[in-house]
Formats: sequence, structure tokens, C-alpha cells
Amino acid sequence: MRSVIAAAGGLTLLLVCVPAAQAAAAPAAAPRVAAAYDGICTGADALTGVTVVIDFQELNGNGGTPAPTLTKCSPNPTPGAQRTGIQALQDAGIAVTGAAQWGLAFVCRLNGRPSATESIPITGNPGYKEACVITPPGAAYWSYWNADGSGNSWTYSSYGAANRNVVPGGFEGWSFSLNRGVDTNPAPRVTPRNPAVQPGRPSVSLSVNDLDRTINLGESTTLTWTSNQATGLTASAVSPASGGGSWSGTLAVPGGTKSITPTARGTYTYKISATGTAGTATSTATLTVK
Repeated sequence: MRSVIAAAGGLTLLLVCVPAAQAAAAPAAAPRVAAAYDGICTGADALTGVTVVIDFQELNGNGGTPAPTLTKCSPNPTPGAQRTGIQALQDAGIAVTGAAQWGLAFVCRLNGRPSATESIPITGNPGYKEACVITPPGAAYWSYWNADGSGNSWTYSSYGAANRNVVPGGFEGWSFSLNRGVDTNPAPRVTPRNPAVQPGRPSVSLSVNDLDRTINLGESTTLTWTSNQATGLTASAVSPASGGGSWSGTLAVPGGTKSITPTARGTYTYKISATGTAGTATSTATLTVK
């Protein structure tokens, strides 16, 4: 399916025709097997895992059901391999439910919240219940955040967790946004600081701007990158080396976009490299061309 990333809370949304067969909510994905543990990643996991924070905000105590903020280390089962934000959630043992319209490309519930039976007091619709069939409303949805672990603040992500690779040693944050606007979505109430991350350590993340990372031959898509503490960024490789479109040379710091038009069918992996005062970092993104 060819599509542009969608996000609630006033950002770009897509209008698509959804088959009748998708009228039921997407089931919760079974958590991936991983040795997750409470708290930020420490020890051997400090720079290979990622810390996941789930802040239920107003959902905590809604309908008398407690939901305290969760902070869990999501170890990487294969250190060095890239993981998406969805995989990091699953590796942390968090049950993830997607909207039927998008599957796990748009997160609807985390650990069963909001449930299908609880009333969410949206302004003008205090009895709203989330069925997880279509995209949740901008007034009540899970906002997605990230941090590289070197500072104290979160960055709101305009890209879905199925498209974005996590930063090893960093933080993945989810915060329920109720009756907020684009500029007032609440960041998770946990400081995203990892003591093991050196000052000046660069981080970089590369994403494909398609919900399912799939396009048809003859179509174009966009690669988007973001970085922290990088002094230089390079489009360093695409594999296979031919057919994936033009991806080479120096890239804008700290982030930017580049249109890609593949010339052959196949699955292509694009790599970006970052340099900084305290080392190097890489990220990859995969695109399938039918």
C-alpha cells in the first residue's frame, strides 16, 4: 500500500478506502521474547538496549483502573541489529494493539489501555470509547516521543513507531494525549537521561515515509533522517547496490529528507552514518519495491 505517514494530534492524516474485512480492531501483538526489566537500561544493556517509558497520564485511575507510569529496559535480542519502535515495545514486554485501518503502523492501545469499555472524557464527547477500528481521534491518542539518552528532554515524533528505528542507549516514550493540541501534547514525565551515554556521542535515525515501507515500481518515496550531536551525516550505502535509487553523499545536519525513486523491484536497505566528537553511529531503513 502506498501511503504517507499519518499521525494524530493535528498532523497530516490520510484518507484511504478501508476494505470491509478490516472492520474489526487489529489484535494485540504478542510481546517478543526478551529479558526485559524495570528501570532504565544499565550494565551490558546500557548502550545496546533502549528504555521504554509508558505514561498513561489521565488514563491512570480512569474508571477506577490504576495505570502507573512504566519504565522498562527493552534489551536488543541481537545487539547491533536495527529495531523499530514497535519491536522495542514488544521486547519490553508491552502488549501493542494497532488500529484495524493501519495495523501496528498506528498504535491504539498499550497494555490494553484505553480499553474498549472505558469512557474517555473527550471535550464534547465525554462518553467516547476507543474501538481501535480507525485512526484514534486527535483528542485522545498515544503520542510518540524519543530521546537519545544524552540530555533531559524528549522530542515528539511525527513518524510512526513501525517506521522509525530506535537509538541504542536512548529512550522511547509513549504518553496519552487527552484534549491537547499539536503544541501541548504532554511528554512522558520521566527524565530521558542515560548516564552511560557520553556527551558528544552522536545518534541518528533513518525512516521510510510509507506506513508499510512498500511502494510499486515507478513510484517514489522519501527517506527522512534525524540526528543528535552529529557533526556530519553521510548517505553511506544502499544494498543491493543498484536498483534502489540515488542514495550517496553528504546529508544535511541535523536532519532532512530525500526523495528516492527505485529502478528495479526488490528489497533495499539504506544506511546513514553519523560522526560526532565522541564517535560514530549508523542507522538503516528498509524499502520493498513491488
